[in-house]
Amino acid sequence: MNFGRDLQPTAAIRGNLQFTHGGLVTATYFINPLGYGLRRASDKFDVKLAHHAMINSLPNGSLLLGIQARLNTIDVLSKMVEGVDLEQCEDYANEVVASFERVRAIMPHTRIFLLSIPVGTTNSAVSGLSRLWRGSTTTIDATAVGREDLDAYDEKAEEILSRIGGDFDPAPVPAAMFQWLWEHYLSRGNFTEPSAPTRPGALDEVTSAVFRSAALDEGAQTDNNRRFRPSFVPVIKVVQPDSPYRPSYQTMLTPNSFPYGGMAFPGGSEFLNVLDGLNDATVDWGMRISTRPADQVTKNNELRLRRLGEQMEQRDQEVSFAHSTLTSKAQMLGEYNRHFEINSGESEVSFTTVIAVAGHSHEATLDAVNTLKRRYKRFQVEMTAPVGAQIDLWSMLLPGTPPRRAFDDFAHIVPSDMWAAFVPFTTSQIGDDSGPIIGVNLLSGNFEPIHFGIMEAALHDLSASFAVTGELGSGKSYFLKLVAALVHDMGGQFLAIDRSQVGEWEHFASAIDDAVVIDLANPSVSLDPLRLFDSRVAGERTLDTILPLLDLSPTFGAGAVAGTLLSPRGLAEHGIRSMLDLFNTVKWLRTQQGSSEEFADLAARLGTVVDRMPVLFDPNLPTLRLDAAATVVRSHGLSLPTAEELTTPHLYNRLPLTKRLGTALYELVGVAAREAFLTDNGRFGLLVGDEAHHFTQTQVGSAVTSDFSRDGRKHLAAIGLASHDPATDFQGAAHNLVPNRFVFRQRDETLARNSLEWLGVDLEETPFLLQILREETSPPVGPGRQIPEERRGEMFMRDALNRIGRGKVLGPARAERAAAMTSTPSAATGSSSKALSRQATP
Repeated sequence: MNFGRDLQPTAAIRGNLQFTHGGLVTATYFINPLGYGLRRASDKFDVKLAHHAMINSLPNGSLLLGIQARLNTIDVLSKMVEGVDLEQCEDYANEVVASFERVRAIMPHTRIFLLSIPVGTTNSAVSGLSRLWRGSTTTIDATAVGREDLDAYDEKAEEILSRIGGDFDPAPVPAAMFQWLWEHYLSRGNFTEPSAPTRPGALDEVTSAVFRSAALDEGAQTDNNRRFRPSFVPVIKVVQPDSPYRPSYQTMLTPNSFPYGGMAFPGGSEFLNVLDGLNDATVDWGMRISTRPADQVTKNNELRLRRLGEQMEQRDQEVSFAHSTLTSKAQMLGEYNRHFEINSGESEVSFTTVIAVAGHSHEATLDAVNTLKRRYKRFQVEMTAPVGAQIDLWSMLLPGTPPRRAFDDFAHIVPSDMWAAFVPFTTSQIGDDSGPIIGVNLLSGNFEPIHFGIMEAALHDLSASFAVTGELGSGKSYFLKLVAALVHDMGGQFLAIDRSQVGEWEHFASAIDDAVVIDLANPSVSLDPLRLFDSRVAGERTLDTILPLLDLSPTFGAGAVAGTLLSPRGLAEHGIRSMLDLFNTVKWLRTQQGSSEEFADLAARLGTVVDRMPVLFDPNLPTLRLDAAATVVRSHGLSLPTAEELTTPHLYNRLPLTKRLGTALYELVGVAAREAFLTDNGRFGLLVGDEAHHFTQTQVGSAVTSDFSRDGRKHLAAIGLASHDPATDFQGAAHNLVPNRFVFRQRDETLARNSLEWLGVDLEETPFLLQILREETSPPVGPGRQIPEERRGEMFMRDALNRIGRGKVLGPARAERAAAMTSTPSAATGSSSKALSRQATP
């Protein structure tokens, strides 16, 4: 039985510099993994190139680590409240508190990536101190090392990192990280496993490491009444004497062989990406590498070829399979040699991979090991758990561990460009670094929370606007309401246009204080642009509204006359202060002697809509005020054109008046929101439109979408759009400028294909995603074809950094808020009348 602390190579620590008993000095860094997930193959080749540059620059003995650890619930909640004044946002504070139990029940994990590189050796004085340390239980202070030596080690490390480049953004680990890593290894897979240090400064309070002792029982002999030989059971039982919890059972796996025909990239070589998503198990990986330059490889290959030639001559007359075997080896060696002759910048990589699988019981660990072996069969990678070498392989994951025989026994040799296809430093993470939690990550298998920092995007010079697509009942409206609720809870305001007959947004608004509900078909407020907007822009906004409504040209006939009257000079000269004033002025001017027929034409056209649109022409209605926390504009009573009618010229020219009226009012609401939200009022504003084509297919609506997408980040504003068909509705600004995109279930093949292409997925490279979206995203199953509660809200997502992944929307943590967001209102009428009465008060 091995004593755990004897395997710990650390003699002293100074920051991220580690001094080992063997005299080696290493520098360890956090590595920022590169986005991978469902990105295009061209992007994945860029990731491979970054790994290629890294591996050709690393010194021999470098250690790459991928450590899986559970996220600390408090750290997750801390990211939710970054930048939010909880004293002013009581609703959001309640949401964060309610999220505690849910996050703890989900038990999200993450993977921490580390790189440890040798940067030199210590002098004899430090080696003597290291020998003294072996007889004590405390670490030593590295002050015995001179400042010049420390600077030299740091300089060497910086030289290596500069050759690697900045793709991985390496950051020095704090001294306490070595202690955290040791304790994680001892309790790997157990309930006492330390949580991931993802919060900034989580380990900075500790300046040195104290390593606890433990017993490593290879073969778990102490679990049996009679002793078995360790070689019969490839498992390590880790027992900590000072821990009252159950021991950890761990098995070290290593690749025994890779596919003979090679591993295709992308899609077939990323063998480390299958380690996540195991229940009741923790899986870490480590890879120790060394490289040789191409010229040395070619010289060695030439020597091997000569020896093979001599052996072939000796067996030339022998009748056996040996000659053909030697011929095959010579051919393979020749191809291998030509690879390095052609690619002069290549190097040869010798790497040993260890995959540490751990659970709280022997059975749980064995189940996880068997699951991984089955997964690797699909990669044609044979995994083995070497008997008798478990502790040696366990120690390989410790930075600074001296070489052991097992490291060489299970090493593999490949050219560096083939090694780069493993792309070990990648992530499927999506979302933002902080902000409210909208769901969990399904692609990574770790169920990390997806943060959507919609109100913090401007601080990072990113657009917060988003768009959603999916079929009816897939969760689009629910997601729009979720984001709107979060914006409100964090102190912002939103305006939503509700097209539903049942008034689902009105029902939702009933749960929000200071909410206003407006019915455009039965108005209690006025949207008269001459009264609604500032006098500097009122005429221009009115012109944008009435020209398409009355089918007029801005530079010809009655349209030109309207433009003259609505100019600042025309408004002042005729005292026009409302739409009704405009109509009365035009009627008066047509009666004047010498007036042109354009005035009569304009008066006739205005006369067709005056009585039909009290929301524009009734001077007794108070104007809309957009200072409420939530404003819901019900447009269910309006006739609106279809997307085809808006995009087909001959259909648009034949639009009936009722649909022209509906389009004008729909656009006017968007323009009003733009005027209110795209101002520096210190309050975040969100415009929500569930009928995206009315914002993207008309000239005015497209301008509103473009302004929110382009300038929203400057003024703390965003737009959220939803549609069934992104190929038709998300054009122009909605396609090019809206970064955050969400795709919910689409069972129609054409719409599903359009949705994934809009998301940025190349279906020629990944055609299986089409089936996943159509059949495996919130699938209706069981009696009545109902969607199980646990499968609702599944979606694909592309975040502001163009990372594409798959997740599940969670909804509010508070039960009362979640109930208000359902699409089946039960008491909307009462809440509507109450909200209308508040809005009608001047």
